[in-house]
Amino acid sequence: MLPLPLANILHHRLRSLLSALGVAIAVCMLITLSGLARGTLEEIAKRWQGVNADIIVYPAHWSDNITTIGGGGVGRGDLKMLKSLKVGGKPVIDYLVPICILQGKVAKVNCNIVGIKPEDFHLLIEKPGKKLTGRIFDPHNKFAKWLEAKLTTPSEETLSISRAELARRGGLEMVIDTRLARSTGLKIGDKVYVAGHRFKIVGEIPAGVLARAFIPLATAQWLMDLSTGRYTLIFAKLHNTSTMGDVIRKINTTSRLKATSLGQYRNMLEARFGIMYLYIDTVNTITLIVAMLFVLVTLYTIVIQHRREIAILKSMGATRRFILREILTEAMILTGMGTVMGILLAPVAGAIIEAFLPLLTVEISPRWVLISILAAAGGGILAAVYPAWCAMRMNPAEILTLE
Repeated sequence: MLPLPLANILHHRLRSLLSALGVAIAVCMLITLSGLARGTLEEIAKRWQGVNADIIVYPAHWSDNITTIGGGGVGRGDLKMLKSLKVGGKPVIDYLVPICILQGKVAKVNCNIVGIKPEDFHLLIEKPGKKLTGRIFDPHNKFAKWLEAKLTTPSEETLSISRAELARRGGLEMVIDTRLARSTGLKIGDKVYVAGHRFKIVGEIPAGVLARAFIPLATAQWLMDLSTGRYTLIFAKLHNTSTMGDVIRKINTTSRLKATSLGQYRNMLEARFGIMYLYIDTVNTITLIVAMLFVLVTLYTIVIQHRREIAILKSMGATRRFILREILTEAMILTGMGTVMGILLAPVAGAIIEAFLPLLTVEISPRWVLISILAAAGGGILAAVYPAWCAMRMNPAEILTLE
């Protein structure tokens, strides 16, 4: 003979399924949305932390947040100062890599486009497991040298550089990562419009690097209307990471520059986009409350429909504790079914999101799976309290007389 709670659930299959489905949707949303927000930011943080450098140097007037920077805030003078930096009388900088960050669209996909010298690309970006397929843009720096010579030679032709000339000299070449290639269908040899110019895809790098797209530093400077000696920020590699704290403090004492470790970039992202967590957690909480209302309504309906059976049980000696246990058990079975369904649906929902929005990352975290289980269990118990209270207060004699 089946236990009474399970028998009730099987007797009202459709109603029980809908209640469990409500819980499943809430659990799935809790896991998926949390994994979407935190997974996307985590993926960005890992890309920045994965470069072959130790610290980031940026203009002091950008305060303590470099997650949405652009323009040209540092220059050649800053590079010279950093190269000569010493701690304890010894040089500390191994190499410096200046970059320009251009925010734009590649095949209608919003992303950061990083301008970097070809030799610095191999130094900063490439490493084991992240090797370039195809070739680098402007491999011999011919375009950069030509553009710098043209811009530093005053003439009326300086401001009138044709697209054909840019393309012919290798300035309109681009390297993209595999994730952007997959989401846009671009491949090596294709051409794509970026910032009003037609760039040729010449190389592809595995996903997980600093940016989705890379172009020659000189091209980025020209597109951003910067001089050839201006950059967005500078990556610095140290001879010895044990001196990192001293180097950062020394740079921060200057009035023009600030420095932070690559590890601190994650904290900057969380500080910048922390409101996203609050928004998603609020949506999840509301969804969970709605799901628990499904359970509450289901249990309350069952109590009302089974007043006669409950009255008979009480007249036969069933205690309040027995009635409470039966209703709580039924609530936990429904909640447990929904929770299992939600956990199984979460990876499917994450895969669908990544399929339609390939540049987003859904990270299914065991921590959030556990949180969803605890939240659903607590919600299921709370949802059963009122129906159980109604059942315990029933007067068997009055109900049986009416029946």
